Amino acid sequence: MDMRCFIGLIVLGWATSSLAVAPGLPTDTNTSDFGFVGQLNGASGVLVGSDLVLTARHVGAGAFTLPGIGTFSVVAGSVKNHPTDDLTLFRINTGATTLTNYAQINVNKVAASTAITMVGFGGSGVLNGAGTGYDITIASGTRRKATGIVEGDVFVDEPGLRLSSIYAPLRTNGQGALVGGDSGGGWFLQDGSARPQLVGINSWIGTFGTFSSFFAFSNHPTNFFASGAADLSAYNGWLVQNGASVVPEPGTLTVLALGSLLALRRRRQTS
Repeated sequence: MDMRCFIGLIVLGWATSSLAVAPGLPTDTNTSDFGFVGQLNGASGVLVGSDLVLTARHVGAGAFTLPGIGTFSVVAGSVKNHPTDDLTLFRINTGATTLTNYAQINVNKVAASTAITMVGFGGSGVLNGAGTGYDITIASGTRRKATGIVEGDVFVDEPGLRLSSIYAPLRTNGQGALVGGDSGGGWFLQDGSARPQLVGINSWIGTFGTFSSFFAFSNHPTNFFASGAADLSAYNGWLVQNGASVVPEPGTLTVLALGSLLALRRRRQTS
């Protein structure tokens, strides 16, 4: 979708996390099932290896805190900013602590209508009195999660923000949206994988088409408020080059493709 559809794009430079729809519920507040999503620089980041953190470039590297586990400093010289887009990788000093609970980066393209879980340390809110959207009244600083539905992808090229992204419109009460404090957190597939599959990094919120209300519901196909995350399928090469492990592994696709071609050739020769 062309970026000219945007009429109100906000980069939540101090953070962006999932909207808590029903504050106080186990599914929203202090969620422990995404314990590898941590805090840094007033925002969020995702542990994607035993000592490797992935976050938004506009958040930047910094001391990384995993609540209940500890705070880890940045390894000097390890910061890798994407040269143009909104992603940063860095390593942390884990000392005597062994971190085995981390997310797996999945670089398969996310199809439209895919359900994802947004996770971060951003603010939150409740359904407004009119039932038309959310009032954001709850402070950031707590790990929260919420569900969204990916409806497409869009290339963002705005002052201070550039990235290939996937987006999830806010359609109805109970769906999540990013809020201040969530930037650098993650979007995860709901596929039951043993190790959670990270497909996006929280980056922006904005309105499409002629829509102008933030955190308001819309069922219109082109006019709506949405949250956006870096589409990790577009950054496979950069991630691998800078030490991240991804699935599927780059070499695997080549072998499978070659194997398919060989099988096709054999069938032709024997037919």
